[in-house]
Amino acid sequence: MTKTILAGAIALALTAGFAAAEDLLPIKIGAAGAVDHAPVFVGVERGIFAEHGLDAEVVMYQTGVDMVNGLLNGAQEVNVMGSVPFLSGLARGFPLVLIGHLHGDPNRDSYSDNQSIVASAASGVAAGDIGALRGKRVGLPRGTGAEGFLLGVLGSAGMGEADVELVNIPPAELVTALNQGDVDAVAIWQPWGATAVTQVDGAVLVQVGGCPECYDPGTILTTRSVVADSPEVLRRFMAAFAEAQAWVRANNDAAAEINMRWIQGVELETMAMALGTVSLDPRISAYTAEMYQAKTLPFLVGLGRIDEAFDPSDAIDTRFLAAAEEGNPDAFSDLEPIPSGRSAY
Repeated sequence: MTKTILAGAIALALTAGFAAAEDLLPIKIGAAGAVDHAPVFVGVERGIFAEHGLDAEVVMYQTGVDMVNGLLNGAQEVNVMGSVPFLSGLARGFPLVLIGHLHGDPNRDSYSDNQSIVASAASGVAAGDIGALRGKRVGLPRGTGAEGFLLGVLGSAGMGEADVELVNIPPAELVTALNQGDVDAVAIWQPWGATAVTQVDGAVLVQVGGCPECYDPGTILTTRSVVADSPEVLRRFMAAFAEAQAWVRANNDAAAEINMRWIQGVELETMAMALGTVSLDPRISAYTAEMYQAKTLPFLVGLGRIDEAFDPSDAIDTRFLAAAEEGNPDAFSDLEPIPSGRSAY
């Protein structure tokens, strides 16, 4: 079940003078209780979407799988989420379109920075000892980037899905499951990894990121019909989102405080720590399509999640991102330049 958070009261208070209400174009944004979704929450609370002529409403989900279903059913125009549900959806013929990255690094050919594995003290798993997970119960939301990260890390250690017992648990319930001994370890994105470390007595951070075979940047998704019918909404959204990302990068602690109003069960210090580990870079480079083909898609084929790899280039549309960078270069000025010839736009 989704939870819709209306931004009307906040936007009304913060956006006086930005634009008349009747001039704002409506947009619904699919998001989840993930620390890297901060630009969505900041964009609403600080009136950045309204500044760009948008009346933004956030629709909250538990996982990317549910979020994709909501997008396809018209519950929202845009999603921020992981790569695995996006690519799995493309393989099934879903009309999804990538218009930017929620987080990632356009200059690297692997990316899993926002994912981590945390084990309980009772499990006996030590930091860095992936092999000790053999035979253990690992909690995670199935079908998400967390599953891709765990299996990628296991593969690097010569292990696979059959070597562990995967337990499907929603993100917000993972810390409780680990604390109660229902699982021996959890694999999850931030802030839940940091929360497990700080709230579960004796918890061990087994690994954070560092999966050379993983390529799972966050995505900003829409559908082909929204691209065709509402290009101006997407243009305004991408410009606002890039500005919100830049604000979060420059104001980590303040952004963590805003996250606290949207993500329950996380302490402020933990939220700030988790947010500081995320690379909020919206840019698409040549690595996006290349590494999806070289790493993410073959991995999904090997797991039997999809039948065959494919070229996702036709589902990548960079026009709105390019317009955002051209219109507001200051929102990108603190990011490391992409070498000539590697940019996708």
